[in-house]
Amino acid sequence: MAADLNAKLRSAVKAYAPAPMRGVVERVRAAMAPPPIDNHVGSTYTLQRDDTDRARLTLVVPNLSPGSTFGGVLTGIDIFLTMVRGIAESRTVDVRVIATDANATTDFGVFLKAAEKRGFDPASIETLAIPQRDHDIAVRRDDVFVTFNFWTTLNIEPLLDAQASAFSRARLPLIYLIQEYEPHLFPFSSAHMLARSAYDTPQKLWGIFNSSNLYEFFRLSGHQVERNYTFEPVVNGSLRPYLDWVGSSARRQRILIYGRPAISRNCFPALQRGLREWARSYPQYRDWDVVSAGKAHSAFALGDGREVRSLGKLSLDAYADTLLGASVGVSLMASPHPSYPPLEMAHMGLRTVTNTYLCKDWKGYHPNIIAVNSLDATSLAAAIAAACEASRASDPTGEPNPDYVREDEYPFMGELVGDIANALA
Repeated sequence: MAADLNAKLRSAVKAYAPAPMRGVVERVRAAMAPPPIDNHVGSTYTLQRDDTDRARLTLVVPNLSPGSTFGGVLTGIDIFLTMVRGIAESRTVDVRVIATDANATTDFGVFLKAAEKRGFDPASIETLAIPQRDHDIAVRRDDVFVTFNFWTTLNIEPLLDAQASAFSRARLPLIYLIQEYEPHLFPFSSAHMLARSAYDTPQKLWGIFNSSNLYEFFRLSGHQVERNYTFEPVVNGSLRPYLDWVGSSARRQRILIYGRPAISRNCFPALQRGLREWARSYPQYRDWDVVSAGKAHSAFALGDGREVRSLGKLSLDAYADTLLGASVGVSLMASPHPSYPPLEMAHMGLRTVTNTYLCKDWKGYHPNIIAVNSLDATSLAAAIAAACEASRASDPTGEPNPDYVREDEYPFMGELVGDIANALA
């Protein structure tokens, strides 16, 4: 809502304000704009020698706060703690988490609660909040660093050279949790180039890739890592019990969309255009209602007095109930990663419209998925109509993709733990 209002104000200023006023507005906007994202790169971390004998695994994230706990952060924490647990089976290992962009919102509670659920003593976990660009960081001989995004990777990488020099040891690997092709988040910019360099600059880079689609795209984009560990997305543990209800749930004539207007890769404008064209071209579905989940936003009109209303961000239980009560799902993502909402919708029995992308074609993944190659309004509208018709013609299938419902979330973990143990040895 705020973004729409700001866009309208900018348009009005450009169209009607005299030149001097436009200049004032632009200077004010420039003064209030946040610093470029790539300003995060270039922090100087100085090694502070720590002669403790025990090995340590250190997770480096930009920040942790209650508002930052989206799926990628939680997945990253889970992978890291699983890694620690595997290493701890054969040797004593300490745990540390560093937030490099700490501010007033920083709260390590998200990490500590997850660790406690896995049997760790929160009091034994070291935390370090770095509120400025340059800082001393204690480093042991056997410190293994796991980074979360491009600037934590670029900023931590020199510490590994310093570690090798300070302790006269072979350089340890830098482990990078790669859950999206980050350069695409900063199109054709200096941040884009820096994000690419995070894949190409570090020595002994080991990448953990969230999906084979993403790894293949990474490889085709000209990058390579010394070692790669790949896993396919798996159903959220809180949603898993609801899979048993797919065949027996009462379905409404309802379309559920994944609506996040502020996240450009979720293609919200295309989603709006496709739904409006669907409402206009397929009046036989005028009795269907459309709701949006993901991020709260203003309702928008479909025409003929109909509108899409937002449910906002739902708890997992409320989200499961909403899925089980809907018949059709629509979730778009301009990314090689499959993204989680289409997988959840399809497995919860919704005929699900989503898009293809290079390295992501959805062939054979799930019978409920209807994939489109184009996001033009006509193609989207036709796919949504086909999904509505399919939902009326037959009951939803609860047949899961075995890979999505597997119990072993990280099949690569045994190999990774063994490789880390060998590197430390």
